[in-house]
Amino acid sequence: MKNVDQSKGVSRRMLLTGGVAAGSAALLAATGAQAQVKVPKSAVRFSSVAAAAGHTCGGCKSFLAPSECMFVQGETSPDCSCWIWRGKTA
Repeated sequence: MKNVDQSKGVSRRMLLTGGVAAGSAALLAATGAQAQVKVPKSAVRFSSVAAAAGHTCGGCKSFLAPSECMFVQGETSPDCSCWIWRGKTA
């Protein structure tokens, strides 16, 4: 028996990895600590295509223009997306 949601192709391992990454990012944001240790893109299911309409890096609180995220390793783009997206407040 596989631990995979067949409709979405999501394994338990992927959920746990994403949960740990999101929890770490939330903890860093809540404490106001500077994000010195960033998570790999694979841990947050980083994608060059937005998961949901409007949920792109460019609209996320963690995005630092022109091409950086406070919590994710490597260069990003305003058009990308990941699981730890947090919308900017008006």
